[in-house]
Amino acid sequence: MAGRRVLILGGTNEAVDLATRLHEMDGLEVISSLAGVTTKPRLPEGTVRRGGYGGADGMADYLRDQDISAVIDATHPHAAQISRHAEQAGEATGVSVLHLTRALWTPVIGDVWHLVKNAGEAAEWLATSSLPDGARVLLTIGRSDLGAFAKANRLRFIARSIEAPDSDAAAIVDRVILERGPFSLQSERRLLAENDFACLVAKNSGGASSYPKIQAARERGLPVVMIQAPPPPGGHIVHAPADAVAWIEARLGRL
Repeated sequence: MAGRRVLILGGTNEAVDLATRLHEMDGLEVISSLAGVTTKPRLPEGTVRRGGYGGADGMADYLRDQDISAVIDATHPHAAQISRHAEQAGEATGVSVLHLTRALWTPVIGDVWHLVKNAGEAAEWLATSSLPDGARVLLTIGRSDLGAFAKANRLRFIARSIEAPDSDAAAIVDRVILERGPFSLQSERRLLAENDFACLVAKNSGGASSYPKIQAARERGLPVVMIQAPPPPGGHIVHAPADAVAWIEARLGRL
């Protein structure tokens, strides 16, 4: 098994978990690839690569140059482009690709969801909604899309993100809460209550770690503007790190 290399396209908690599990397997080298969006990410076990590839062709070149045996795409459900590139690079090189994706959330009784495609549509919905002027809205969509909410400036926004947004985006919100999840249900209940939020904006990122905010909003009867995830990538898909480990184990004899 010497020389067998698995590339994990990471950045999620599931990717870190998977890297730890695979790192314990004899004869397997684990390389985790991080896009570099977060300056202080959780670092997984094994080798860490930072930065992009220059598209699907660049990723294919990397797979060949580094003699990669298999790729596991464990990126965020909204990182559709890198997932497409992984699938295309795998097809070009003959390297097997597995997509480790979270099972997306679905509304249950008590949820008040307004489905939108992106941050721009979310801002448009808020701008024309029945929310009173000055109502507080919690944005939990990261820092890169905050600028879209300038068109809904009749409302007051508080954003929560891992890292601070740039100055232009920061000027749109009243306050930025710099915190890294996962968050407990108790802490999410407290956050919504103490700030008297009238609405939550979230991305459907699936999984359990960030679901407590959705449950807390349901309990308070708050509307949730839900940014839908892109269609799932083509190819093989699993929803748990343990299933990705089993996929690798089943291929060890062929890698």
